[in-house]
Amino acid sequence: MQNLLEPIKASSFGLLLFFFSLSGFAQSIDLKSDLLLIDAMSEQQVHHHAKRNYIFKNQPKTFKNSNPVSLIYGGSLYVYQNFVSQHLSADCLYNPSCSDFSKQVVKEYGLFKGGLLSFDRLNRCNRIAATDLDLGTMNMKTHRFGDPIKRYK
Repeated sequence: MQNLLEPIKASSFGLLLFFFSLSGFAQSIDLKSDLLLIDAMSEQQVHHHAKRNYIFKNQPKTFKNSNPVSLIYGGSLYVYQNFVSQHLSADCLYNPSCSDFSKQVVKEYGLFKGGLLSFDRLNRCNRIAATDLDLGTMNMKTHRFGDPIKRYK
């Protein structure tokens, strides 16, 4: 007899929850003002970066910048900077940003040494590595640490 009453108890409990949810304790929604607020907040937070150039733009065609590896590297860096980076939380610790650093160091030192320095920089660009950085060297306007490529000569 008790097994027959269990489905009735469960269904009555479900009906009780359903009617309780209809009782009007929910927050009233003013959709138009909420959408206007969201619009205003999103306009403040969106940072539109200028379109960044291809790494080997306006350089004479040499083996350094026209071999397949350089073309793939430059193309992937171009796509990342202009399409992917703008949609991510671009919160790099350093100035210049890691992708700009990579572009500059590859132009300066070539693909092999530039690739190694870029790999090193990407490994250091995280919040755990920031614990070792000196806060006195931080730029207070941008809240980033200076890391110029001249340091790696």
